[in-house]
Amino acid sequence: MDHDPFAALTLPLTPTEQDQVKYAATITGQSVDEFLRTAVLAAATDPFLAALDQAADTVAASTGHEPVQHDYAAG
Repeated sequence: MDHDPFAALTLPLTPTEQDQVKYAATITGQSVDEFLRTAVLAAATDPFLAALDQAADTVAASTGHEPVQHDYAAG
C-alpha cells in the first residue's frame, strides 16, 4: 500500500467546510491561507499533543511493574 503521509495537507474540503473556514478567516481578519496556516501550525505544536506523545513513550517503556506517574500538568 502506497501511502503519502502528507496527503492531508492537500485534502479537499466540502463546500460547507469551505464556508466555515472562510467565515472563520473573515472574523479573525486573516486571509484563508493565513488562517489555515495558523490553524495547522497551532495544531502541530499543541502542548497536549506533545504530552500525549511523551505519555505513549512512557507507557511503551514501562515494564508493567512500576506505577506510571506523569507531571505534565505541572509544567
